[in-house]
This record gives sequence, C-alpha cells and structure tokens, in this order.
Amino acid sequence: MFEMIFSDYLNPEHELLRASELIDWDGLHDGLSKFYSPLGRSGKPIRLMVGIHILKHRYNSSDERAVEELHENAYWQCFCGFETFQKGRILDATSMVKFRNRIGTEGMRMIEQVLLQSWTDMGLVKSSRILVDTTPMPKDIAYPTDADLLHKVREKIVKQVKQAGSEVAFRKPFRSFSRVGKRALLEVKKVCKTAEAKKAKVKEIAEMTDKVVRQAERLVKSLYANGKKELGRKLSQAVRLGKKIVQQTQTVLAGEKPEKRIYSLHEPEVAAIKKGKSHISCEFGSVVAVSVNYDGVVLSHVEYQENVGDVKTLGPTLSGVKQNTGHTPKEVGADRGFDQSEPKRSRLRRRWNIERMSIPKKGKRPHPDHNEPWFKRCQRKRSGIEAVIGHLKNDHRMNRCRYQGPQGDTANVVWATLAWNMKKITRLADQKEHKKQSKITKQAA
Repeated sequence: MFEMIFSDYLNPEHELLRASELIDWDGLHDGLSKFYSPLGRSGKPIRLMVGIHILKHRYNSSDERAVEELHENAYWQCFCGFETFQKGRILDATSMVKFRNRIGTEGMRMIEQVLLQSWTDMGLVKSSRILVDTTPMPKDIAYPTDADLLHKVREKIVKQVKQAGSEVAFRKPFRSFSRVGKRALLEVKKVCKTAEAKKAKVKEIAEMTDKVVRQAERLVKSLYANGKKELGRKLSQAVRLGKKIVQQTQTVLAGEKPEKRIYSLHEPEVAAIKKGKSHISCEFGSVVAVSVNYDGVVLSHVEYQENVGDVKTLGPTLSGVKQNTGHTPKEVGADRGFDQSEPKRSRLRRRWNIERMSIPKKGKRPHPDHNEPWFKRCQRKRSGIEAVIGHLKNDHRMNRCRYQGPQGDTANVVWATLAWNMKKITRLADQKEHKKQSKITKQAA
C-alpha cells in the first residue's frame, strides 16, 4: 500500500510516456510469443525486453548502462510496463543478449513490421513518397593488417593447443614461436622503415604461423583418435582459419589480390567498403540501404555483407516498404548512384507500380524530367535523408556495430531505426493532436 504508483507521480506529458501509448504492445506480444517455450522457467516479459532495447539505442548506451538506468529511472520502468517503482533486481545485461539470440533476425523484423503497420493504421506514417540511400556501417574491429592477423591467429591456435595439452599428452613438443613471433611483430610496427623490410618481416611471420598451423593440424588427428571430439573440433576451426590467413598473406606478398579476404578473426564476414569519401577512404563492415518518407520515418532497410552497388539495393528496399507498411510508394527519390538504363527503370516501375522516379542521370546529359516541379521538389527533399542517417549513426549507435555476425548487423539497424522512429512518431502524433485541437477551437469560435 506504500508503493509509488507511477500514474500518481509521473508527468503524463513526458516523451517516454507519450511514446508508450503509441506502441502496439499487444501486437508485439502476440507476434513474439512463438519464440517462448511453455516449459521451464518463464522468460522476462516481452514488453520489458523490447522496451529496454529501444531505450538503449534511444539514449545511446551499452547493455550494462541500460540496465543500470532501468533500475534508477522511473520513466524507463513505466515505459517498460511497470506500474510501480521496482526496488529489486529487474534483469541482468546478459538477459538482453539471450533475448536477441532467442528471437533472431526473424523476430527483429517482426517487431519492426508490427510497429510500422500499427503506426500506418493510425495515420502517422505516409509511404506514398520515399527517399532511398545507402551508407556503410563499420564493425567493432581493429584496423586489419597482415602481420596482426597472423600474430592473432597463431596465438589463438597456441591457446587451443595448451587447453588440449592439459587433457591429452602429446608425443612431440609443440613449438609456439611466442617469443620470436612477438619480437617480429614489434619490428614490423616500430623498427622496419622501408616497405621491403616490412615485407620481408611479414613473410617471416607468415612462415612461423604456417609451421604452427601444420603442427596443430597433426594434433587434431590425435585428439579425434583419443576421443576428444570437442577439443578437436575447436582446434580444427582455428587451423582452418589459420590456413586461410596464411594463404591470403602469401597471395598479397606475391602482388596479387585474394578472392575472399578475411579482415577479422571473430568477424570473418566483414567486407571492405569504399564509398569515395575523402576523410575515410575505406571502412570495414557492411552496407545498409535505408528508405525514409518525407517526414523522416525509416520505412525499411537492407544489410549487405559486401560492397554492393547502390542500384542493386533499390528493389529489396522497395520490397521492405511494401512488407512493413502494406503500401507501395508512388514516388521514389535517390541520388545518381541509383541511376540505371531506361529499360531496367521501366521494368522496375511496372513491377512495383511506381509513378515517378526522381533519380538524376550520370554523365552530362540531364534527366528528361529534370525541369519538372515534382522532380526538383523530390531532389530538394532528398538531402534530408543524409540528416536521418547522421542521427542514426551519431545518436542511436549505428556508427559502429557491436553485435556479432550478420545477424548482429540486422539487430543494430533494427533497434537504431526503432529508436529514431519512436522519437519521430511521438512528435508527429503531437503535431496531429495540436492541429486537431486548433481546428476544434476555430470551429467553436
């Protein structure tokens, strides 16, 4: 009876309380219930887990900081579905990781689709005119160099061998090259001044790593023969990764370009993204295609684990808009990177029933409709998507993806766009309510 009831103390005009009223929590619960099992201990409430992720990206905080803020902030607790202030331990940071792994990419797409569909039914999201653009999203990895990769994979294999050596006795001693390998790496970074000297030292490190890989490969067979399948499997994965890195280093030293280059040990799917920027020539991560409407609400996004061309992302992005909102856009605006030949453009318009496409042509010859008012208006609006991407990166953690794997790329973009959309939808709802009240006041006068 002495608990603090939020409805009696909190300000109902607070942004989070207004936003919580615009979110279809029941639809989210119905959609995500299939990822929960009726057996065993019950999981955390769906509203709590979805809400804490949105708040995490809304205020640009880590899992640990988001959990701390949840225990301290009454508005956060009210947004996540609590009616009274919780004094005990609500959840741990690891629960957020388990929730993301539980629902996977399918569940995250479902959350986005349910919210956008409900906001469209409310009349807050308009999808008749959209803008499309792409941006790189770097991964949370160190700058890749051949010497660092060779040194890291050798240390990883040596660590796996030591773990196996504590359970299985080896017949021959295992040479790890730990001391000379570390010295060679320091020489590459600090001593070698010329390109020839660095190349020779990198070749020496590659030979050390190759010898360690060959030794570990023989130990894998010994582990499987002794029945240590789990240790053998882990060591075999490290050996395969070491082989690829040694092979790609040898290819680079020979003056050739590897087909599929590995830039990180824990993120092997990372690609080198070159967008022609002056301040950052190359970023290591994924390419994200984003579509927004004229109000700045993100309607769809697609992630690519390669340096894909802008024009190839237009079709999947339009498909995402149709899936999330239930409507096909009638007008599409983009920059020159999305320009394509007239036959391909005509097929795209017929397929998606698009009336107008404001995309400038490459080269000196202008677009046939470049003087039309709708074309100019769409190009003026097109610059607004750059500001949306800037806010997604600087305010909502899309400047660097800290989740692992391709699934982590999708998760990072989904939560970032939901945090941004929640802020935009709240303001659009306030504007709609203000117009409605003004209209009623004028009619009464």
